[in-house]
Amino acid sequence: MKRSKLDRKEHIAAFLFILIPLIGFALFTVGSMFFSFMYSFTKLNPIKHYDPFFSIIGDIWVGFDKYKDLFTHELHSERFFRAIGNTLVLLLSVPLGMLAGLLVAALLNNRKIVGSKIMRMLFYLPAVSSAVAMNLLWRFVFNHEYGLINMLLHNTGLKWLDDYALIKTAIIFKNVWGGLGGTMIMYLAGMLNISRDYYEAADIDGANGLQKFFRITFPMLTPITFYLLIVGVIGGLQSYVDSDVFAQGNVGAQTIVYFIWKRGIGEWNYGLASAASVLLSVVIMAVTIVQFRFSNRWVFEE
Repeated sequence: MKRSKLDRKEHIAAFLFILIPLIGFALFTVGSMFFSFMYSFTKLNPIKHYDPFFSIIGDIWVGFDKYKDLFTHELHSERFFRAIGNTLVLLLSVPLGMLAGLLVAALLNNRKIVGSKIMRMLFYLPAVSSAVAMNLLWRFVFNHEYGLINMLLHNTGLKWLDDYALIKTAIIFKNVWGGLGGTMIMYLAGMLNISRDYYEAADIDGANGLQKFFRITFPMLTPITFYLLIVGVIGGLQSYVDSDVFAQGNVGAQTIVYFIWKRGIGEWNYGLASAASVLLSVVIMAVTIVQFRFSNRWVFEE
């Protein structure tokens, strides 16, 4: 059926409203992905070879050599595998943060708790604070000389920010606390959206509080859990601020994105950095697809 003039005008107006974001997406997202993919097959050094139109690409084309270097080069492979290991360990903050947020939400959902609304606000404050400012603040908290953590541990002098293993513990603790507010709000909204009919029926059957939580509340919150898991894993695999601002380059906290930044911006090895970026993108897409593929086995649908 032919569209009316009014209908066409509405579609044109709607398209014009989204035109600028579309141009930005095409230039800065799709364009960046294209150039990163192309650069991953080159030995590009932007100081020597920079040419956005690839007129000299034949001179710097190396095929899959940069991908091979990530796994076989004596120096690059060691750094790359260490970055992978650090990133996977730091991903522990995702399930731990979800668990903490769920417990706090369940606690604050109790109407008998005095000042629950104020507590919700206080827990949520880190979620709306500057990431850089929060990381700098946490550096003071974990300082081995005058930090709050060591004071609570009776001045043990643990060098959280310098030790290879302790820095990971500090980052996980920091990320769990920092993400607690956002996770709590999501779970709390889900709990308030659950119909009271389920709980009334459970009361009639004589169910106690734990039974109602694990048989009603938790299953009904699985869509939110799925969303938080997807977003948390994607964000965790792209972690950078922790490595640069909080850990300030400590090798025990260097993530994959930090590896990409260091090789690309720090060493002008754009080919190697682009190859790592492409691999990271593929892994993120694969992990996300797998999560969606198996979500129907545990995510509740009304």
